Amino acid sequence: KRCATCERRVKRGHMSGLVDAAATRPPEKVIILANNVGNAPILSQKQFSCSGASSVSRIQAHIQTKIRSSPNHADATVHIFINKSFSPAPDENLSDLYKCFQTDGKLVVDYALMEAWG
Repeated sequence: KRCATCERRVKRGHMSGLVDAAATRPPEKVIILANNVGNAPILSQKQFSCSGASSVSRIQAHIQTKIRSSPNHADATVHIFINKSFSPAPDENLSDLYKCFQTDGKLVVDYALMEAWG
């Protein structure tokens, strides 16, 4: 049986990287792999961990803070995408996204300075 988040994603057609939620236990920590898209600057630390209970907005704020530290991107707005396919809701739980869309034990988060997918 899939979690409610997985079922919503399946209905929307976002099945890339879908795994059976019953096969994985919600992680306490989620490993995030952040990939830049388009003209977004590359982060010096592309991989980091975050609490599974955290929301997508926390990851977005973290990446945005790192990017805004550069004078060239002081007022940049960061857009977050999962597996190069959709933009999750800011209040989406990271452990739910991890259960549904993890790849090799990591949640792949793509970030851009403008809308790219979804």
